[in-house]
Amino acid sequence: MEQISDDICYTALLARDNRFDGRFYTAVKTTGIFCRPICPAVTPKRQNVEFYPTAEAAMAHGFRPCLRCRPEAAPGSAAAAGVHATVRRAVRLIEDGALSTGSVEDLADRLGVGARHLRRIFKDHTGVSPQEHARARRLLRARQLIVDSNLSMTEIADIAGFGSLRRFNDAMKEAYGHAPTAFRRGLRVIDASPSDHTGNRYNPTTRQKDDMVLRLKPRQPFDRDFILGFFRDRAIQGLEAIGDDYYARGFCLDNAPGLMICRFEKDGSIEICLRGDDRGSLLEIGGRVRRLFDLDADMSAITAIFANDPLLAPLVQRRPGLRVPGCWDRFELAMRAVLGQQVSVAAARTLAGRIVARYGRALPDALVAGTGITHLFPEPAALQGHDLIPIGLTRRRAQTLSDVIDLFAATDFRDQPGSDILAQMAKIKGIGPWTLNYFALRGLGDPDAFPAADLGILKGSQIGGGPATAKDLEKHSVVWRPWRAYAAQYLWSALIPDQGGNDLIEKEDDHENGN
Repeated sequence: MEQISDDICYTALLARDNRFDGRFYTAVKTTGIFCRPICPAVTPKRQNVEFYPTAEAAMAHGFRPCLRCRPEAAPGSAAAAGVHATVRRAVRLIEDGALSTGSVEDLADRLGVGARHLRRIFKDHTGVSPQEHARARRLLRARQLIVDSNLSMTEIADIAGFGSLRRFNDAMKEAYGHAPTAFRRGLRVIDASPSDHTGNRYNPTTRQKDDMVLRLKPRQPFDRDFILGFFRDRAIQGLEAIGDDYYARGFCLDNAPGLMICRFEKDGSIEICLRGDDRGSLLEIGGRVRRLFDLDADMSAITAIFANDPLLAPLVQRRPGLRVPGCWDRFELAMRAVLGQQVSVAAARTLAGRIVARYGRALPDALVAGTGITHLFPEPAALQGHDLIPIGLTRRRAQTLSDVIDLFAATDFRDQPGSDILAQMAKIKGIGPWTLNYFALRGLGDPDAFPAADLGILKGSQIGGGPATAKDLEKHSVVWRPWRAYAAQYLWSALIPDQGGNDLIEKEDDHENGN
């Protein structure tokens, strides 16, 4: 991976953005200690730090590793590389309740390692034992559900993995000094009714009595009109439904289909309403929504580096809360990115809709009636072996999609590190820099991804008097690092009128046809 400059490193350090963890290390000359960029210690002054690409390099220059952030366990480090997959699997199994119903020895057997080895590597990479991790995670999950959901205490105790209401109450009192009910804010009760509060006929997108509800708070400023407009213009018929104040789509976790409706409230919060039989998916869906709408971005820190840029400063002033739209699923985004090459947004949406209609899993009518949502996006296995030319593709584009499908059909491919995914995608004929950058920007959440060849971005640059070619814009964008993904959103926003739609064009330049 390209080493970023010292100035970019310090900018990232100020934001403590975990997306830069493992990409550089901060050595403090006054203490002789080096840290990861996410270290919770007080940020040192610029003149007192040096930056190194690896922990080994910092040590070679006489610096000692920090005991708080433990550089030896950073992503991509030698210490993490060999056992990262095992620890990640262990964390996932613990999240699924492995230690609620079994012992560490049982967990180690499932992972194919010894219990002693598991305890050691888990402690090395997380700082706690498996049991301590499970207990802390249960408490954190429980408190979030108490504060921000409408689930009963019995449901919360079960979802968080306490096994019984008594154990739940005792654990919360011990950890927080109060009974669980002390944290309950309460959500307004919805009466079952054939009409909404305005007196109109039944609206399936409003909160219903049996919906599970979770509230999320975006960091402010947050431009909800931009994010909704972005997804509205790309909404696939039958897969998504988007109104003036909501985004909805179906999902399937652990083979249980459900419906998710995200309502953007006037107080700035987002209310997630879930329908379906899976009562334990609320927090996982919440995490996906946070990434989908980029709710945790610190826009004040990010836009600070755009403040004196003549091209971006007016756009930031006009829309200070733009976010980088994420994705619901990496495979879905990869397919949509390939479909979006060299065609308009509307054309790509039509092609994707045909794939969903032909190969997507149909959702139960009782779950989605009246919403306009009918199907899920097909899994890779459901698409393997099918000829996609009849949906309106050229033979070459269909082959590119087939290669993407085969790649993502591999077990756990979607969970691999982003750099590995990009490296594998880059080997596919028909995937060039635009597609890789667009996938990194939305699919991997890379804050520095920048598809400079995108026609919408180039048009936005020209509107503001900036570079007119991808090569010149790429050079100019260096001053925006490490937040070029956000710069891309601002350049796209230059094409949006103050009132109205979000008619952006995203497609590859012709010179990428040979990739």
